[in-house]
Amino acid sequence: MPFNFEKRAKVVKDVKCYQKRPVVPDGGWGWVVCFAAACTNFTVSGLATSSGIFLIGLRGTFDDPVWKLALVGALLDGLSMLAAPVASVLLVCVSHRTVLMLAGLLGFIGAVLGAFSTSIEMMIATYGIITGVSLGMSFFTCQIITGLYFDKKRALAIGINNCGGGMGTMVINLFFEFFIEIYGLTGTLLLVGGLLLNVAVYGALCRPLPYTYTDAQKTACIDGTDHPTAKELPSSAPDSSNSENIKHRGMINEAFDLSDEKQNTGSPLPAEKSGIKDETIINTEKLRKNSVVECCLISIGAKHFRNIDFVLLTMAYVAWVCSSALYTFVPPLCVWAFGMNRSTAAMLMLFLGFFTTIGELLLGVFVDVFHFSGKKVFMFSLFLVTVCSAMMPFCNQFILMASVASVFGFAIGLGVSLRLVLTIDVAGLEESTKAFSILSVFCGIGYFAAPPTFGLIFDVTKSFVVVFYVGGTCAFTSLILMLLISFREICCKKRPKK
Repeated sequence: MPFNFEKRAKVVKDVKCYQKRPVVPDGGWGWVVCFAAACTNFTVSGLATSSGIFLIGLRGTFDDPVWKLALVGALLDGLSMLAAPVASVLLVCVSHRTVLMLAGLLGFIGAVLGAFSTSIEMMIATYGIITGVSLGMSFFTCQIITGLYFDKKRALAIGINNCGGGMGTMVINLFFEFFIEIYGLTGTLLLVGGLLLNVAVYGALCRPLPYTYTDAQKTACIDGTDHPTAKELPSSAPDSSNSENIKHRGMINEAFDLSDEKQNTGSPLPAEKSGIKDETIINTEKLRKNSVVECCLISIGAKHFRNIDFVLLTMAYVAWVCSSALYTFVPPLCVWAFGMNRSTAAMLMLFLGFFTTIGELLLGVFVDVFHFSGKKVFMFSLFLVTVCSAMMPFCNQFILMASVASVFGFAIGLGVSLRLVLTIDVAGLEESTKAFSILSVFCGIGYFAAPPTFGLIFDVTKSFVVVFYVGGTCAFTSLILMLLISFREICCKKRPKK
């Protein structure tokens, strides 16, 4: 039977009109994925926020300046955000499940090597850098996959996910202080290595996300574990007879087989291909014709730097990061300045973590149920952080410090959960993966730079008042930037009326 080239060309043209869209469950197995992401966040945020207790333990082991000791915790905090591009690139090649399992194994290696460190430099290179990269891969992946599985309930799911981070701040700080007291740094880091191995288990729960290929009128639903095939005829398909329809469907299947798209068999689609943005086959073909530089700029989302609101949001969150990093110096403030013991300082971190969890959970209620503006909620949290930062150096009693630390934690919880929500509002859902990756990088720079800078300020001034006042100034700067974004939004709404 002669091959009909004209009919095949028509089918290939029909295939190019298909768009790949995710099937967002908004529940079901999505809640299991949300639970796995919350457990991952429990580990990541718990280890990152325990840097204050860890700093006290390091000072008892190594005789080095405070800024250098604070660099270990700063790397954990900073790389938990700076490693976002690494995770983003990996998600293009492999699945979310694979990235989380690799991150768990890498974190285990870094913690075990850190347990046998004989100098602060070796501790920085092992536990600081290797484990920090692991935390970054885990954090970015668990944030993205939560957003993929939810649409209408996204803010609530992200809030629940981030609640795991607050719980980690509560629990891991207490256990860190207990383990350092009983087992020392070596035994504590070995236990941390075992904790990080659990991330591989959480990653195994992140099963494939279903997706569809659609045109203007028909929908072809495909499971993420199967090879893409068209289940329905496109609108332009011939309809003369059943045999012609069968032949046409076969040609469509062959056309999908000949397409250059790579699928992750047995795993969810990568973040860049799965549903953060709709991507057509024809757009992929156009992308390949661009230069290498243009492809790199497109891959990292460089076009977002032309969005003034996104640039202002990034600057605001960098300043917010610098102010939120003050939690690292809450335990040293209580132990070194107020004469409290380490158990009391760890108890204060429990209050801070508990109310951080409350803030993260209530954010979903504020945004999804009461429909509060995310920008206004963030500005309110920045005001609270500014006030609390100015009050902390003078709270020399446990009750006072616990009250202020609780409010500080509540405000930080609101800001953490709003990070992805505000990114989607400013950059749009289609480009949220790349925009969130860029935001994460700059936030990571802030997390990396703030603790050593605050430590250097303390080494020079020998005063925690200056440290906390500088942090409060950063929060106030972030508040000003958010007001500027709101002002631009009001101006844009009034402009069409004129």
